[in-house]
Amino acid sequence: RYNKVGLMTGLTSLKQLPKELELVAISLRIPLWKAFWRVTLPASLPALLEIFIYLFVNAMTTTSAVIFLYSSDSVLASIAVLNMEDSGDTAAAAAMATLILLAAATVKLLQLFLSRALLDRTQRWRHQ
Repeated sequence: RYNKVGLMTGLTSLKQLPKELELVAISLRIPLWKAFWRVTLPASLPALLEIFIYLFVNAMTTTSAVIFLYSSDSVLASIAVLNMEDSGDTAAAAAMATLILLAAATVKLLQLFLSRALLDRTQRWRHQ
């Protein structure tokens, strides 16, 4: 269910590009993978970074499907919070939930710095 948001964001980003881009690459005898790497990917980079962070934050907090997939050897942090709360250890559950929040916030900050650096390098054409 979370993939639909990423899919729609990616499609919207790709629809903003000119339809003739592939035809121009073919007429200039540029391989399509090179046109994708040098034009399409940098132009879609903001959307790709936002899709990544959206899916990451959702993966950090999801318990609905994952609860059936983990074994006794591995315990996911979100499931550990549920287990601590069920056993009555509310303080530990709150601390673990805070760590999950801090981990997601740290990754978001890293994504902001990385995206600013990448976008300054690849999106200069948007600011002119």
